[in-house]
Amino acid sequence: MGNSVPDWEYLPKLCLLTVFEKLDEPISLVQFGAVSKYWHSLFNTFLDIKRRSSTNLVPMLMIPFKKSATKRKIYSLQAKSKIAEIEFPKPYTWRYCGSCYGWLATVDESFNITLSNPFENLSIRLPQFDSMAYDSGHYTYKILKVVLSEDPLLHPNNFVVVVIYSVYGRLAFYRPCQENWIYMDVDEDQSLFLDILFHKGLVYAIGHYNNLVWFDVNGAEDDESSKPPKLNTLVPTILRLENYSHRAYLVRSSMGNLYSIHKHLKFEEVGERSVHSIKKFTVFKLILDDENSRLLEKKEVQSIDGDIVFVGDNRTLAVSALDFPEGQPNSIYFTDDFIDTDTYEPFGPRDIGIFHLKDGSLEKYYQFKSSHKDLPPYIWISPSIEYN
Repeated sequence: MGNSVPDWEYLPKLCLLTVFEKLDEPISLVQFGAVSKYWHSLFNTFLDIKRRSSTNLVPMLMIPFKKSATKRKIYSLQAKSKIAEIEFPKPYTWRYCGSCYGWLATVDESFNITLSNPFENLSIRLPQFDSMAYDSGHYTYKILKVVLSEDPLLHPNNFVVVVIYSVYGRLAFYRPCQENWIYMDVDEDQSLFLDILFHKGLVYAIGHYNNLVWFDVNGAEDDESSKPPKLNTLVPTILRLENYSHRAYLVRSSMGNLYSIHKHLKFEEVGERSVHSIKKFTVFKLILDDENSRLLEKKEVQSIDGDIVFVGDNRTLAVSALDFPEGQPNSIYFTDDFIDTDTYEPFGPRDIGIFHLKDGSLEKYYQFKSSHKDLPPYIWISPSIEYN
């Protein structure tokens, strides 16, 4: 009987998809996806299935690496260790204004936004912002947040980029079929937006004063598509102190329910600086009429369907506690995303941790070194298609 060597590279599709499903760490998934072109294509399929079923991979923490101008460290919450280093073309002092599906967003002094995928060593340069579309100030602050509807690797011609820009928190969006950005018509008293959520084909935005709006970016590709769509108000802006939160987020739970999350900070004077830290989070469940896109009910709750939620400069996402057994269920893992200076002076990740919704207690998920105090904040990043 002759010796036969199994051809592992071409295992049946169902077999490999089952293997991917059993892997419980993102880093293991991306390493398996890098084995061959065939495994790479099946990993694309696997990620698409996971995303379509509203199941999110546990993100990893990306940490600036002071000893290298272009390297970042990746910290795995599941392994509780630094498991990799990745190359990134920007200096370690560079601020990220978004993180979605493994893509990081940065803005330069000419107001060009670039999407970079450090796992794939790819970048997408988006159109320049109109010179009339932003106000004066340091360029690193003019783009508050960038959120993607889809992974451009999986849907290169069918993704949408929504941006929150300027100190007034205005909205703009871009699709590959467009030549330029489309800027939403928003009154100043109805702006101050902080986060974006794509949900059932619509874009939802929430602001400092609990104001909540939605709009449809899926216009026909004709002359009218360059005009901004109608902005629809679910919760109006009411300029009262009790309505204010320093940061607000929108998230869809693993069960498909919508929630708004509100970060409240406290401040103390340290020398000549005012240093902030987390005071509490409050959470509201949003019940919508999907047929008419109306808000039926908004109620404060102490659970996001038991999920583990990740907030910061990243796309806000919820992971089922079943998919992250090492994590703390019914909790919020947060990074420091509060901008409180006129020019960009990175003070480091001084406010990171876990907030437990049930009792309001806090704990750390990562102990950073004091040498990191002059580095930009950490950011959550999800694994992309392939990573060596």
